[in-house]
Amino acid sequence: MKRRAVLGAVGVGVSAGLGGCLGSGTDGEGTSLRTVEVESSISVAVFRWGIQEGVWTDRGIDLSFETAPFGRYNRQIVDNEADIGAPSAVAQLEFMDRGEPLVFVGPQQNMFNRMFADADDESIVDPTDLAGKTFGLPAALSSTTSTVHRVLVEDEYGFDIVEDTADTRAAEPPALWEFLQEGELDAISQFSGFTIRGIADEGVKTVFDPYELWYQRTGVGIPTTAFTARPDWLSEHGREVEDFLAGWAAALESFEANAETALEEFGEAAGITGSDEAATVVELMGDGVVFGPAYYDEELVEAHWTFFELLADAGAVSLGDRETTFRTAEELEADT
Repeated sequence: MKRRAVLGAVGVGVSAGLGGCLGSGTDGEGTSLRTVEVESSISVAVFRWGIQEGVWTDRGIDLSFETAPFGRYNRQIVDNEADIGAPSAVAQLEFMDRGEPLVFVGPQQNMFNRMFADADDESIVDPTDLAGKTFGLPAALSSTTSTVHRVLVEDEYGFDIVEDTADTRAAEPPALWEFLQEGELDAISQFSGFTIRGIADEGVKTVFDPYELWYQRTGVGIPTTAFTARPDWLSEHGREVEDFLAGWAAALESFEANAETALEEFGEAAGITGSDEAATVVELMGDGVVFGPAYYDEELVEAHWTFFELLADAGAVSLGDRETTFRTAEELEADT
């Protein structure tokens, strides 16, 4: 069975069941919404394609979209640079623990970001072989990819990719890729766009695949980013959030159906530049690996919360109340 079929049992049915309510267009002038996406993410290409295809304007949303470095992207909601956005779920949990009022209103990307090493390096097969090696993490030691890889590798292999390597450094994804190619690093973790490049490149090999590990354990993907808003803003803009999420669902559907064309136009912004990489995107999206459904239901909330509890048990995050952390599609509908 394709993974899409399994994932479809968790969350996807919500949008179909509420199709008459979620994401209906509005009359008159469009409502302006702001969102920010991180540089080198596959989501950048999806957003830009969706905007070009008018999926948000069709629903009465005038979407202001921009990309930013990791730090600013993660703070887009708490710094009021965006109304709704999909920053790192781990970072938002940390903000919540510091007293920031935030709520997850919809899933976005699954964690499919991988660890890579040179394909000819027979000394590295799995993460435990990084003992005595140099290793690179994307953006920051505290980035979502860094945190998730560290927790899952520790949980599965009993190996700490920060403490048990000879040297671990953080850099932006393009720089990490160059460091690996030049032999300056023995292995790297990557963000989504460069994970796709790594999968497509026969010169590197996968050392660790968190999606595969978690899927084998649970049958669902790992939440890496989630659409987030402030509860007070959400209470007054519930309909706009429904329309925004419906637009995102339409953007995903159109992007998958036209992936080669979309990536020719917008792939470079996501670090995807070749036909092999575009083919990898098509395959991954067809298998339901890259993105989750557009809406939360109770089953998906439970699945994501289980992963957050693993992070909490490892000391990576602190958790508050599950009921106030998420807003399901039914709850969004009830509030409008």
